[in-house]
Amino acid sequence: MEPGRPLTHRSNTVVEASRLHRARDRKERGETLIEGPHLLDEALKAGAEINRVFFAEDDPGLDAARQAGLETFAVDERGLARIAGTETPRGPIAVVAIPREPSAPRPQRLLVSWGVSDPGNVGTMIRTAAAFGWGFGYADGTADPWSPKVLRSAAGFQFTTWIGRIGSVEELRNSGHSPIATVVRGGEELSRVEAGKVAVLIGEEASGLPRPIVELCDASLTIPMPGATESLNAAVAAGIVAYALTKSSGENDDGV
Repeated sequence: MEPGRPLTHRSNTVVEASRLHRARDRKERGETLIEGPHLLDEALKAGAEINRVFFAEDDPGLDAARQAGLETFAVDERGLARIAGTETPRGPIAVVAIPREPSAPRPQRLLVSWGVSDPGNVGTMIRTAAAFGWGFGYADGTADPWSPKVLRSAAGFQFTTWIGRIGSVEELRNSGHSPIATVVRGGEELSRVEAGKVAVLIGEEASGLPRPIVELCDASLTIPMPGATESLNAAVAAGIVAYALTKSSGENDDGV
């Protein structure tokens, strides 16, 4: 878009972008929103398809984005807030194409969200998977990995991490992964679980994994908690398990 008057919150272009906060629109259009210079930079470095970028009218990055060949729009304050869905947006905000389901083989190890519905937890799980070189799988009931909230929580690591939908425990087994359930009590200690080609299933903190799903897995594990806490946040549990299994495999000698 050539320089001119900024778009307002009533502009059709602004309204259409704001609708990407809805899962239905993301699915129909194959697009989502990312907010802030860091996420935009991560998406660009990963080769993501950037369809449109919205800047505050006084944002110094607007001219540079235009010179880089991106389709850009200057937007007034209310317009930017409408796209972001917040009162204090942090521009720029970009409309990006959601990558297709990966055709590459699944990584050696997977973190699998089995119905974790909180966007912050799902985003942190994706970031954890990226940190340890794992992939991220998600079953029905999981917060959309490509929603703006999850993208923000994961710091954009969706663009460089294997992410795929998981339809069943048997599907994991068919890809050569040993499905491992996480349970609050009664499971094996982390040190006794072989860190081979595994898929670790994480459920909601309050309800955990459904009993039928646990019974379909090859094994279950429990994180020892000698303190007063009865359970862990799903993302925290995922981080502990991913670290422990990665370390036991000898692949984390130079890391955390």
